[in-house]
Amino acid sequence: MKFYAEIKGNGRIIPLHDSDYELFKKCKRDTVLEFEVKQKRNYQFHKKFFALIEMVYNNQDVYNSSERLREDLTIESGYYEEHITFDGEIKLTAKSISFAKMDDIEFSQLYSDFCNTIIRVLGWDNEMIEDNLESYL
Repeated sequence: MKFYAEIKGNGRIIPLHDSDYELFKKCKRDTVLEFEVKQKRNYQFHKKFFALIEMVYNNQDVYNSSERLREDLTIESGYYEEHITFDGEIKLTAKSISFAKMDDIEFSQLYSDFCNTIIRVLGWDNEMIEDNLESYL
């Protein structure tokens, strides 16, 4: 059973829609339930992430593709999978940052890791990133 709920300021969990309430009512009281917490991804934050990539792309001269830059930043930020080629060479492939597959908490960590990578690799500072990012949104 899956339903959507909101956590109120007092810590109470309130079903979001009538259909969610109907499912919630079916849960036995005074029993232990298992929850998987997943915050839905914020679309505006998603746009901010891609604005960050565009800003970095427009202020560098190494990459001729913003997609390749994003892939390399993804790998450099630690979001990759390893596989071995037929020649025994280890290749790194950027993990997916699919809007549908990551929740807001995971995506927030990815964004933070990207900013830290940009600071470390390009020598930018966080204030510089945030101050200039607004013009790309």
